[in-house]
Amino acid sequence: MTSPELRRLLVVEDSESDVELLREALADSEPRVEMDIVRHGEDALAFLRREGQFTGAAAPDLVVLDLNLPRMGGFEVLRALRADVDPRLRRLPVVVFTTSGATSDVETAYDLHASSFVTKPTAFEHYLDTVRAFREFWLRVARLPAGA
Repeated sequence: MTSPELRRLLVVEDSESDVELLREALADSEPRVEMDIVRHGEDALAFLRREGQFTGAAAPDLVVLDLNLPRMGGFEVLRALRADVDPRLRRLPVVVFTTSGATSDVETAYDLHASSFVTKPTAFEHYLDTVRAFREFWLRVARLPAGA
């Protein structure tokens, strides 16, 4: 289990610029944040299940999931997690963080039991504000389930 002074995020994002923006916005976080990055949905599931090259992966406290991913999209990842036999994966908080603001995407994400849905702002200052608000709620206010 991660200590209250440290939070571990699994970021499922294929855009290097979005990963760098997240790093910058979370750099001064309290509690501190460590990020593991995977670039597509298949690796996200392998990471969370600790399979293949990810057998030694540390369990995240929270998943930040883009929807538009190569090979396996975010909805498929969410569907697989919520159907997993491992209760730790079924209850793991997943924040959908995507460019889409489509009502159908929001509804589908919540139908698949996403913990929240956040649309990425396009302006840099708004992006940082959004991530800071996300950070404040998910890493300081919300009580997260214990990791494995």
